[in-house]
Amino acid sequence: MIRFVSPWWLFAVLPVLALAGLYVWRQARRRAFAVRFSNVDLIRAVAPGGIGPARRHAPAVALLLSLLLLALSLAQPSIDTREPLERATVMLALDVSLSMQADDVQPSRLLAAQQAAKDFVAQLPRPFNVGLVAFAKSANVVVSPTKDHSAVLSAIDGLTLAEATDTW
Repeated sequence: MIRFVSPWWLFAVLPVLALAGLYVWRQARRRAFAVRFSNVDLIRAVAPGGIGPARRHAPAVALLLSLLLLALSLAQPSIDTREPLERATVMLALDVSLSMQADDVQPSRLLAAQQAAKDFVAQLPRPFNVGLVAFAKSANVVVSPTKDHSAVLSAIDGLTLAEATDTW
């Protein structure tokens, strides 16, 4: 549905309509005025076919249409629509403490976590931002949120273990 941001500007259409009415009224009176004050034989000699109505009214119609569009645009028409927006930011947090070198998961916890994180990033839609945080003693942003998923994938491969784990 079309709505207007500034509907009061729609009153600007009224002078345009008045001007159009004045033009139509003037054209109705034109014939009587022209015959009263002109030499008809001279006009027939100069323009034997006359000027066609399309050619005669085109400039006035163009002016009135442009003024009408200007008046309508002042009211700022807009259409509200609902569009699906695929935009999100996902931050991966990976533990890189020394406990991740345990081999209770083959080949190690860190390698398993890296592989799971890479699989997850590979499945994310392209418009999604993704970032990486590694934590051991403290959390560090390794990659700020970006649409460049390959940068995150290479950063996941480059993670190294650190001492301590503080997950309070």
